Amino acid sequence: MRWACWLFLAGALARCLAAGAELAPIADAANDPSWREVISRLGPGKARLSAFEERRYFPFHRDPIVLKGEIRLDPVHGLSLHYLTPEARVIVADAKGLLMRDASGRESSLPDDSRAQAATAALARVLRFDLAGFEKSFSLRGRRDGDAWTLSFEARDPGLAPSVGTLVLSGDRSRLRRIEMTRPRGQRIEIIIGETREGVVFTRDEIARFFR
Repeated sequence: MRWACWLFLAGALARCLAAGAELAPIADAANDPSWREVISRLGPGKARLSAFEERRYFPFHRDPIVLKGEIRLDPVHGLSLHYLTPEARVIVADAKGLLMRDASGRESSLPDDSRAQAATAALARVLRFDLAGFEKSFSLRGRRDGDAWTLSFEARDPGLAPSVGTLVLSGDRSRLRRIEMTRPRGQRIEIIIGETREGVVFTRDEIARFFR
């Protein structure tokens, strides 16, 4: 059940925008003057710590399931989601794949499923703003409105698209503010990014607890 929730997260990043037609294709974000600064500021060169609230919507529930926690991003050790409520657990996405650690420290790895692993790897590249990595897996569309920006990611591989879906990230200047995700049959996730600290230095104990 826990893995199902994570695979839903990995396969869902972002609601398909009703105004999707307003998003313009981005052929080369690294060299596009409209996006170069945003991408470089959000790139994987800085360690970050953010608070977040995650809302999971299901067609058979009137109200969303709400989870809260912390996101840690480290250029070397990868991405770590530390859920605080309603159940404490840590999910790590890094070069080795996906790892879940419960409140007692017990660990379990992602099942040996090539499609699930590909979806997880793609998600990790997007959240790390690994430009070289995610441009291989996704086609990009975007919109700028002053400092505000929206980026939409669509999987290039038709076999991966149902698992990954369309990912929509939005923010302002160098801040990621919101992640939205949808899948078929009305499943949707919203992640609201709260207070963020950049350039943090994780201690050895923090690395052992929240990464691997």
